[in-house]
Amino acid sequence: MATPYPGKSPFSMLSVEECVSMVSAQVLGPLGREEVALADALGRRLAEDVTASAPIPAFPASIMDGFAVRSSDPPNTYLVDADSLAGGQSAGPLRPGYVRYITTGSFVPEGADAVVKVEDTVQSARSDGQVEVQILVSSKPGANIRAVGSDTAKGEALLSAGCQLRASELGVLAALNRSRLWVHREPRVAVLSTGDELVELGGQPDEGRGQIIDCNRPLLCAMVKELGAIVSDRGQVPDELEHVRATLADALESADLVITSGGVSRGSKDYIKEVLGDLGELHFGEMCMKPGKPSTFATVKTGPDPAQKKLFFGLPGNPVSCFVTFNLLVAPAIQRLRGSPGSPVYPRVDVELASPVQMDPVRPEYHRARARWQSGRIVAESTGFQRSSRIASIAETNCLLEIPKAHGTLTKGTVVKALLLTGLLPEPEGFPSIAARSVQAPLAPQAPSASGDAAPRRAKVALLRWDSAGGEVTREQLATFLGPVELIEKQAPEVLEMRELLESWSQESSGMDLILVLGNFGLGAKDENILALLRSLVREAPNVADLLLRQGLEQSPLAMLQCVVAGYRNSTLLVTISSLTSSSLGDLCKLIRADRP
Repeated sequence: MATPYPGKSPFSMLSVEECVSMVSAQVLGPLGREEVALADALGRRLAEDVTASAPIPAFPASIMDGFAVRSSDPPNTYLVDADSLAGGQSAGPLRPGYVRYITTGSFVPEGADAVVKVEDTVQSARSDGQVEVQILVSSKPGANIRAVGSDTAKGEALLSAGCQLRASELGVLAALNRSRLWVHREPRVAVLSTGDELVELGGQPDEGRGQIIDCNRPLLCAMVKELGAIVSDRGQVPDELEHVRATLADALESADLVITSGGVSRGSKDYIKEVLGDLGELHFGEMCMKPGKPSTFATVKTGPDPAQKKLFFGLPGNPVSCFVTFNLLVAPAIQRLRGSPGSPVYPRVDVELASPVQMDPVRPEYHRARARWQSGRIVAESTGFQRSSRIASIAETNCLLEIPKAHGTLTKGTVVKALLLTGLLPEPEGFPSIAARSVQAPLAPQAPSASGDAAPRRAKVALLRWDSAGGEVTREQLATFLGPVELIEKQAPEVLEMRELLESWSQESSGMDLILVLGNFGLGAKDENILALLRSLVREAPNVADLLLRQGLEQSPLAMLQCVVAGYRNSTLLVTISSLTSSSLGDLCKLIRADRP
């Protein structure tokens, strides 16, 4: 005789990666498209590529308030023949020997090919009432004029299908005079809860009967709305098999995607898996993760098109499990149905643990945490006790730490992967600037990661002195910007020997990160030979050379006479420099890859 109580689950416990892949394989792409008014398109996914049907601007327009002139006319005093105001009537071509007052955005009249700003003029009134304008500067053709199509050319591609329409994109579409556009249809999502123990929000639970407030449904409905889909709250379903069957079948008729919470474990009243096996195809019923092990995914065919299936997600009843599994499984599916081009919903980043975290020896865990930017790195702080029923652990959560399955504890400072659900929290004083980070946050080696990967090697810097210029560069100075560093110092040999030395220092797999050649390189023949050699060794980086010259000019105007070579050989940055300041050294350190393996 069969026992009334279910035993061990018949489902294989699949990895999170396998389950995510199964869901992805069943989402065939975005739903159909519909035409909407621009005012109703905010947050939607575009279902067409958008190009400019006309140039912007469509006419030559003044960039500023001033006077339209002929650039061939020299600075002098001229009469004003008319006013050209934005939106005003045209006064015809500009007459020879005159200028015309013009406002920002106005049509530049025929005959004028430049605009002089009002600050470069002096105006006066003659006795006969006419206005004279003294033009104080010369102009070049096209000065202060937006040429036809200079902002956007006709036929230029501006927006691609799949992009999310924010306020900025709607502004672009308005500039193109698009009052209506094609967007992907929003998925219809039905949300319901199962369980006799649940009490509606605002009700009074009977603690003697073990009743609790249903917090899962409001949570799930809000998460669906945050993604932009259309949510339908289907209420609670009692733990009765036929009632569960009828409610699910009804929800699947009108929704593209159905989410339930509860009823997927091994309790005697957990009917979701049984019903799904009858209604459609059950793809998985257990995930190897904590929390959320009994998560269930199925597809159900309800329409005439065999390829068009409804998606069903049976999420666990514990609220934290609901929150985590929704983010891992449901959110990517909804985004694909909305027309997202398929990029990950949440960035996967490296974070440093702010405190120790206990690992589970049986299942990997998605640990709730708050990630913040701190001194040039991402630091994550646990939200505390992680039991799957403790909904307080999701408050202010902005990331899920991927804690591996293992015995023991991950120590403070260990680097793990995390899914970033929302933006990073700043430091109390805000996000530091790049310059501040380069001084205050040395690029120290990382702690070993949870996977046991080795820490990155130290930065390697070579210092080659051509003469006595440049001052002192110490290991301590470099460590300020790079953390622990290997430093090699040599006096420069003769030109013929220098090539071999520099080539050995810049090998592809084991080269230096930075080679500094210190010396005053002027215009002499010997200097030119050295510079020619250096240029032959590197792919020049003009932007780096320009940076060093600008910094040198802040010290002395004679810096403009110095010849600078800056470029890359393999992964090595090589530069010549005459005077190395703290600022220039810091900027150079930002450009090298001190953390490459």
